[in-house]
Amino acid sequence: MLNKNNRKGVSEVVANILIVLLVVVGIAVIWSVVKPTVDKSTNQIRSDCFTIDVELTKCQKTASAGFYDVTIKRNPGPGAFENVEIVFEDDEGNVKRYINDTAITDVALYELNTLKLANISSGTVTPTKANVVLRVGGQLCGIIPQPITCT
Repeated sequence: MLNKNNRKGVSEVVANILIVLLVVVGIAVIWSVVKPTVDKSTNQIRSDCFTIDVELTKCQKTASAGFYDVTIKRNPGPGAFENVEIVFEDDEGNVKRYINDTAITDVALYELNTLKLANISSGTVTPTKANVVLRVGGQLCGIIPQPITCT
């Protein structure tokens, strides 16, 4: 027959196994709640937003008041986009977004190429800086953190 001391050792092992099983079940329950949210979020993120690198290299005032010439450069990086939008901003934080009627797509702006847009209207904003935004998969990608100065 088993000694009382031996039975105590067995009950400690069973208790440890039960604790491990409870932890595993707890993790499974938490993951079943979190997984749908993670899956939904990853479907909304467009990877091309992270791989395409487009920047404004020049923003220059033209002879006509309220019009600017801008030069866009596409740096190395794969991906496709639907359009490029220019964002003009003045010192007071007023913003005017310019969307080209004929979309500037990845076909018009290949990797390592530049594209000059002439006589872009800044509307009522007298811009001191400009930036570029990409439209990928129907959504806007983030604005590049370093706007350029319009001269």
